[in-house]
Amino acid sequence: MKIFISTDMEGLPGVNSWHQVEEKDPRYLGKYMAETVGWVIDGIKSSEFNSKIDEILVCDSHSKGENLSYDFTERDDRIYLVSGGLRDYYMMAGFDSSFSTVFFIGYHAGVGSIHGTMDHTYSTDVYDLKINGKHMSETTINAAFAGNHDVPVSLVVGDHALVEELKNEMLDTVLVETKKGLSRFAAIMKPKNVLRKELIDGTKIALSKTFKNAVRPYKIEAPYEVEINFKSTEMADESMLIPGLKRLDGHRVLFKTNYYDELLQTMLAVVYSATIGEDLGK
Repeated sequence: MKIFISTDMEGLPGVNSWHQVEEKDPRYLGKYMAETVGWVIDGIKSSEFNSKIDEILVCDSHSKGENLSYDFTERDDRIYLVSGGLRDYYMMAGFDSSFSTVFFIGYHAGVGSIHGTMDHTYSTDVYDLKINGKHMSETTINAAFAGNHDVPVSLVVGDHALVEELKNEMLDTVLVETKKGLSRFAAIMKPKNVLRKELIDGTKIALSKTFKNAVRPYKIEAPYEVEINFKSTEMADESMLIPGLKRLDGHRVLFKTNYYDELLQTMLAVVYSATIGEDLGK
């Protein structure tokens, strides 16, 4: 059995503002990610299914993907680490249908979520992102990528607003809350020892559900229509250099595809190209 773990930072415990995740603040960067993922590893190792797990691939998925030290792999000889920022499928780099389950750790609420800690969806330039008319977050976008390979997401760890978004959306998935937002940049943090126990227990439950085939893959049916609403017009201007896009208005662009792998790659290209447009006017 292989486990794929995708990590982010905004949904981690102890983190509530951009400087903690963007300015390489040594008090936070890597520390809480390594600690939180480490608790998940502890849960795996203490699970009754531990001996059946052959590989744990950890995909460092915040910013440039340079948040977890290579030393983290010393925790267990089954841990492989995806590092670096230029890669296909970004937060899902290295994933394929050979994995049995997916864990999302440190994920956060989608853009526009009330009291979502540092809410956004792949970029702070995005005002809204929809697939087939449905408002999406990084969690549901990536879960659908796994679901397209018939692999379920059995564990999601993130902030209260994310848990609220998912509890009626991903019914079989184990959801563990790290903190409760008071605003976009303030939150009540859960006690560390309490969260550690919840994560270890939650990981065990997620593995049990996986082995019992009790978690359904999260799927969105093709064909796909992706609408991205940017915060300003120059972002949409720049994104139109990508073939296949249609301009809906000043802020919104749209593309269609029958293939989810192509959807994720195109979406990433559109979103990242928008940052170039933003920089042109500076």
